[in-house]
Amino acid sequence: MNKSILLFFVTMASFFSFALAQSKNDVIHLIEGPKEVQVIEVGFNTIKYSFPNENTVYSISKHQVSKIEFASGREEVFNSPFKPVNGLDDFQNVYISYNPEDVVGLDPRGELFSKATGVTTLSSINNVKNRAMDKLKAEASMLGANVVLVGNVFQRGNQYGGENQAGNSTQTTFSGTAYSTQKLDLEKAKSMLLDQSFHHYQTHKLNRNSWSPERAIATVYDKDRKPLMFEFDKVIEKEDGVYVSASKIPTKTKELKVIHADNEMVVVMERNDKIITNYILISKDNKYFKNLASRVIL
Repeated sequence: MNKSILLFFVTMASFFSFALAQSKNDVIHLIEGPKEVQVIEVGFNTIKYSFPNENTVYSISKHQVSKIEFASGREEVFNSPFKPVNGLDDFQNVYISYNPEDVVGLDPRGELFSKATGVTTLSSINNVKNRAMDKLKAEASMLGANVVLVGNVFQRGNQYGGENQAGNSTQTTFSGTAYSTQKLDLEKAKSMLLDQSFHHYQTHKLNRNSWSPERAIATVYDKDRKPLMFEFDKVIEKEDGVYVSASKIPTKTKELKVIHADNEMVVVMERNDKIITNYILISKDNKYFKNLASRVIL
């Protein structure tokens, strides 16, 4: 009798353990954090899943997934091509995509357009295309974006002229939309921007009609021959991010959008028609500021 009861409890315990194991969910680690789901398929470019006790199937790019923890205990890790971009110096990190699923759920940063034209009818079509692509990445980086979904591409080869017709050199244009996987912590950014002084170190500017972006040193020294510091006049939170106003920055725009902010560097942006400008601001903790402050200016 005791053996029968023991066998019954062992059997029931095994049954409940099996049922519990079967009901355990998969965990998919996305950019915004982990989610409990039921993974249906891991494809070449996408992952299909549904939420527990639901039949609707969702699809997401593998680029937005860092890891899947399966209910079985197995883990699968993915290497995303999305890299941090904090401004023009990181433009080569911008990821170019032609797949709309790559940008589902990402933060849109604005429309992009890039054009490059050969200097002569002998210009290399590949060199011109590469220059147009670099300008596209540069514009995205200056918007604080690290992913671009290309919409349209136009490419024209060299066209040699004749007696009554002028020739045309090769040309490439790209248009698309900039997206970011990076989200600014609004409360932290506002607190930091209000509590620190900054130095205007560099200005980066991109005109869509120019050959390439321009970088200029903007350092100005005060009467004591130290790098001029200033504080923001106002910090404003809007639906699409944090904006600042600063009378010490030489711009006609009253409000500049913050695209990057940490304890050492802040990048603010203005965009007017075909021109986008980044103002690179550094704090006293920045190594470049420390070098500037240690120089002897005669």
